[in-house]
Amino acid sequence: MEGLMPTATFLPDYRKVTVPEGATLLDAARAAGLSMNVVCGGQGKCGKCLVFIRDGTASFDREKYRRFFSEEEIARGACLACQATVVGDVQVEVPAGSLIQEQKILVEVPGMKEIPLSPAVRKYEVRLDPPSLEDTNPDLARLLEGIERQGGPPPNRVYAPLGVLCYLPQVLRRSGWHATATVALVPGGYRLSSVEEGNTTERLYGAAVDLGTTTIVAYIWSLTDGRTLATASNYNKQISCGEDILSRVNFSRKSGLSRLQQLATESINEALTTAADAAGIDREEIFEVMIAGNTVMTHLLLGIDPAYMIAEPYIPVVRRMLSTAAGRIGIAAHQNAGVYTFPAVSNFIGGDIIADILATGMAEREEATLMVDIGTNFEAVLGNSDWMLSCAGAAGPALEGGEVLFGMRANPGAIERVRIDPDTLAPSFSTINGVRPRGICGSGLIDLLAELFRACVIDRTGGINLEIDHPRVRKGRYHPEFVVAWEAETSIRKDLVITENDIKNLIMSKAAIHGACMTLLDAAGLAPGDISRICFSGAFGNYLNKESAVTVGLIPETPLERVENIGNGAITGANIALVNRRRRKELDELAQRITYIELNADPSFMDRYTSSCFLPHTDFTLFPHVQQMLEACRARQGVRSWQA
Repeated sequence: MEGLMPTATFLPDYRKVTVPEGATLLDAARAAGLSMNVVCGGQGKCGKCLVFIRDGTASFDREKYRRFFSEEEIARGACLACQATVVGDVQVEVPAGSLIQEQKILVEVPGMKEIPLSPAVRKYEVRLDPPSLEDTNPDLARLLEGIERQGGPPPNRVYAPLGVLCYLPQVLRRSGWHATATVALVPGGYRLSSVEEGNTTERLYGAAVDLGTTTIVAYIWSLTDGRTLATASNYNKQISCGEDILSRVNFSRKSGLSRLQQLATESINEALTTAADAAGIDREEIFEVMIAGNTVMTHLLLGIDPAYMIAEPYIPVVRRMLSTAAGRIGIAAHQNAGVYTFPAVSNFIGGDIIADILATGMAEREEATLMVDIGTNFEAVLGNSDWMLSCAGAAGPALEGGEVLFGMRANPGAIERVRIDPDTLAPSFSTINGVRPRGICGSGLIDLLAELFRACVIDRTGGINLEIDHPRVRKGRYHPEFVVAWEAETSIRKDLVITENDIKNLIMSKAAIHGACMTLLDAAGLAPGDISRICFSGAFGNYLNKESAVTVGLIPETPLERVENIGNGAITGANIALVNRRRRKELDELAQRITYIELNADPSFMDRYTSSCFLPHTDFTLFPHVQQMLEACRARQGVRSWQA
């Protein structure tokens, strides 16, 4: 019937949705509640959103994207969901590997026992004299004086919200003037957050949250004794509006800001609810929430327009630490709980990086520390207790599995560790959850790059040596390739390979990071040997093999004992700021003293980047131990000197 929109049906669950003609299958899948794996943000660059047309019609330029499919897949009607458009009723099969699955989310918090417990919120048990004709002090004044007698702040420093005043008289009288008041230290004074009947001083909790672009991690703490009660993690539901920051900002500009804010709070609340249930507490007993996120994520959470951050001169609305009441933005805690967000240095050095710095302790050390946080974008900070320099750039999606034929996120079936026997070229590997491999995640890709280099399969430019007479080294359909796992070993019904093109993309990604690190060192007048520590933050860094990272030139060469994986620095920093009010108070000052270097405006960065587009670098003197290792490997194999 004229005017009816076409229907898209997604198998195997038979989810149906009507969409306008011309909508992409990706849009239709999102409307049907499916979370597709679109690492590249739907630009047709990663090939991860593979689907098959089972019936009906969809428009798709299969020749343009042929490189992503095998002949068998093409025969079955393979398409990329982000590039195929609906032109009529269509039935689409979605393989499990094209959906976002449970990710390996890092939640460990090292070193927290060293942080003194000194929260910004406290409970005071008070026993008050009831009013009389001789004592007509108002209820609020009577309560605040009782709080002061228990060691609390003076009454003239405490703000009482209207909501608390409305129920205060009933609580005091029902309790027989025996109550517990919750008082929080806030900018400019104190806030009376709650008044409860009787003694509830033991039930005081706080939450720390890592608001990541992809994942959410939450911790719940007892603020009376400093115990971690529970943790939880889940995906950021904003993924349905775009995989990356840029796509979400563009979505917000199309009247989508309120939707993104809602999805952010829903994602946080899901994690808080799971953690609270595990801890056996009521979310209403959470009186502080500390959130670390990048600059755009923080703006979206608070409902602040981020649109002007993606166009010159790239200005955010605010960089300082912000606080609000949980009830104002829909966070599942006590409605008067203080919600705090970390300050930022720039658009690209956000609150998550300030949290990383807090986690490393580098701001308290005299020795220079280099901290690197790697994702689709990377951030690097170099400094000590006196000075800090920072920069950020695009690492490209290769290190997160994008623009790599069989690259993937850290989901079940991802190869995360690789070793290659230099004599037989036989790989040995481990996968997430120990299941049959279906792709390679970032840590596995860096391992693979280093192992192929050590085994002389690739040269310093990343070129595969096709003169090697071995079945794993072959020409490939489009590029030379190395077979990591044979079809019979995988769960994807085809050989799992890394191509020369994949390797080139990985080298460009690592070159951007190494070039940025060298830019910071040169700006500080330091050499790689002057760095006392190199800290990797985030899930990628935590699972990264340090030796492999140095071998490929991802970071400057330094003794491996100086390289640390600090885990999820963002959640660690959020935990520290939650339980220790002094450290939280220092955050704005810390952010203000970090100098940001714009790499695009630094004329020497491109030279450093170009020099880093080799394994490990054009200048081998910067990597003497790597040079010795390679010489030894080649000598054992009877290969001529690398310098020859």
